[in-house]
Amino acid sequence: MDRRRLVMPSLCVSSPINQRVYIMNRFPRQTAMLAIAVFGSALFTFALFGSARLMAGDKTDESTKVTATVTLPKELASFTDRTLELRLYEYDPLLADVGADLVEKISKDPFSHSEGKATELTIEIGAKGKVKPRRRYYLTTFVLDGDSRTHLGEKDGKRGLCQVISDGHPRKVKIVVRSVR
Repeated sequence: MDRRRLVMPSLCVSSPINQRVYIMNRFPRQTAMLAIAVFGSALFTFALFGSARLMAGDKTDESTKVTATVTLPKELASFTDRTLELRLYEYDPLLADVGADLVEKISKDPFSHSEGKATELTIEIGAKGKVKPRRRYYLTTFVLDGDSRTHLGEKDGKRGLCQVISDGHPRKVKIVVRSVR
């Protein structure tokens, strides 16, 4: 019987994964040096392209400007003399007991909608504010009758927080309004 099969049973199966595991266990220094070399080259490539981007003058938008397209579906019941209110908030996700700060509030008054015809409105909010590091942003949309909320807006018609700007969330959002139950 072959001595290698008794010592290293993983060599019995000639798969590339088993061979790599054997090499990594047999030559740990060389494996570590290879990992460091791969990591170093990736870091160098990132630094090279990142600095080229900065030298080219590629600037990101530092304002908190968000463009919201508010849509009221044609199935929604008619109403008149209401107020459409959009609010942009910022918060620190690392602070649990601190509320969000209002960046800007926009109210459109009077606001009305007719059943059978979709109402669509594009609004820009937050152009005066500056994006702060480690902060996240979200947008709220409500239709108010006096002080009571009669309708609320949801990003793409899906429930949940309408996050914008930070962490890869868009600056242009589509808000679909539905009736509050």
